[in-house]
Amino acid sequence: MLILNYKNCEIAEWEPKVKECCEKKKPGKPDEPPPLTGDCCYDGWMEEYNEVTARLNAADKEVAAITGHLNYVKALRDFWGVWYEELTKIDDSARKICHQLEILIHHLHRIEKNSRLTVKSIQLLYCMIRDFYMQLDLLKKKYDALIACIQCINNPALPAGQGIRLVIDDYGKKLDAVIATRDGLFDAFIGAIDLANRLDKNLGHHFGLHTVLGEWKKAFHCEEHCYGGRLEKPKNERHHHHHVQGEGQIEDIGLTPMLQFPVCDSEYYDEISDIYDADNVLVDELNTQLLEVTKERDKFKAWKDGLDAVIKAVDPATRCAPAK
Repeated sequence: MLILNYKNCEIAEWEPKVKECCEKKKPGKPDEPPPLTGDCCYDGWMEEYNEVTARLNAADKEVAAITGHLNYVKALRDFWGVWYEELTKIDDSARKICHQLEILIHHLHRIEKNSRLTVKSIQLLYCMIRDFYMQLDLLKKKYDALIACIQCINNPALPAGQGIRLVIDDYGKKLDAVIATRDGLFDAFIGAIDLANRLDKNLGHHFGLHTVLGEWKKAFHCEEHCYGGRLEKPKNERHHHHHVQGEGQIEDIGLTPMLQFPVCDSEYYDEISDIYDADNVLVDELNTQLLEVTKERDKFKAWKDGLDAVIKAVDPATRCAPAK
């Protein structure tokens, strides 16, 4: 039997595999026009080659589309991840501020207690000093009466600057010197009272620094803590943050921070966490899809490469070309 009769070709008998290939009819295509080359195996492989090439091109486009979508979702996920991390840092900083406020209030309470005791002590000291100078005034009054009496009786036995008069005069000088310290001491004492009262007022429990720190604690809601609870959302409520808008339009990513302290227990914090988790799930799904379509594309590519090598080997234009 002859396989094919080409000009400038040697007549060769069919090999069993070639004969089986050429004699096999394709089901469902009885009216198909005869191959262009007349070589049924070559034309069959070309048909298969074209079909595989088309499927490979479609797989390439699918891989490119999924890769582009995956890169886009990854960028969004990283964006939300960074924002979620920043919110977590804000919450950590707020917790640290609350801790420092607790320490300040603790020490302030001790200082406030000491300041109240200081004010009471100064008031008690004031009473003691006032009584002391009142006694000095009384002594001064008695001293002046004694001098007036001595001068009145004009006794030659009590000459000025001699004897007992010398001691009495010296006592009077010392008494005047002590009384003279009253003005300076009371000026300093009044200054001390003023400072103690202002310190107690500025640190007071119902006003002053203590009130300011208490208001800061209220602003940061330091008494509240995160217990890991999540807000329940309707199942049909989904985030559409990764939907691309039309050309020339700005994408609405829904970033509307309404921060409340503690941040970790706010609805906004949970929403950002949900978006980030949803993007992570979508990235995993896209990675799985990409792996599948990549495997499919690689299968078609290997199939196409194999057909390409076979077709080149049996191409009549090359195989039957006249020898040079």
